[in-house]
Amino acid sequence: MDPAPRHNLLLWLHLASPLAATDADTLRMAVDCTTEELTVFIALKDTITSEEESTSDGWSHMQRRIAELYAVSASHSQKVSVDIVPLNFCAYSADDMLPYKHNATLLQSPDSMLPEWWPSEMHTNIKSRYQQEYPLVGQSTRTRTPWKSFAHVAVGGTFDHLHVGHKILLTATALAATERIVCGISAEALLENKQLKEYLESYRTRELNVLLFLRKIRKNIIVELVPIVDRYGPTITDSTIGALVVSQETLPGSDALNVRREELGMPPMHLLPIDLVAVSGQTTENDLKISSTAIRAALAERQ
Repeated sequence: MDPAPRHNLLLWLHLASPLAATDADTLRMAVDCTTEELTVFIALKDTITSEEESTSDGWSHMQRRIAELYAVSASHSQKVSVDIVPLNFCAYSADDMLPYKHNATLLQSPDSMLPEWWPSEMHTNIKSRYQQEYPLVGQSTRTRTPWKSFAHVAVGGTFDHLHVGHKILLTATALAATERIVCGISAEALLENKQLKEYLESYRTRELNVLLFLRKIRKNIIVELVPIVDRYGPTITDSTIGALVVSQETLPGSDALNVRREELGMPPMHLLPIDLVAVSGQTTENDLKISSTAIRAALAERQ
């Protein structure tokens, strides 16, 4: 029997590759059982270890999996806030679970196994269609990423009304970095010509939303938030940035950043483009991408 709807719910999902129909169905059911916020902890059933996926291809493979999950949840319902947490690489501990101790946890299937550090007091809140005991499994809170990673990774954007496209971008950045995330956020002076600018969130609100999300999906890493006042941001003042995560939209203009870095005597950054993946698996950005402009337009219509 499905659990009763909850304001906030946790879903423990052992993710197969490619995304299995049963995984997608479980996610949709969890969305239906949540009225406000669903946090999905994913653990990989398989490990990316093959030679062809040992560098950036493995990173691309992983972020596409996360994008698929966001695509499934967003196409099913956009009324529930969904956060995908890649538990293999996020460095969670029992203490990090304390904010969720009163939340119900929905398990995927009878053979779902919680990590051994999962707080014992949370076991009583396990809900599922299956009525039986669930074993625990030993698992490192953060395993070494099976792809090339970088000590300092940058990402930039406006991050207005944080949506699934932003979450994929930020999660991909967190997966690529080992020590520090440098996130540039457009300062208000750069947004004068934005459509419906009167419905833009303030810089402080956007900054806080980015910080809270990054802190949720990745522990034990430095997060540096920087206001962007020009097209370059911190990429031309911080020579330690080794990689830049970009969307397919901004990829063509990203080469100019490396040109400017070269002029300043800085090493080039590796460019890591993300994909936005539709439920069908076809790479069609329009199927998943939720525009901040569209969100502001919806707010304007309510006035």
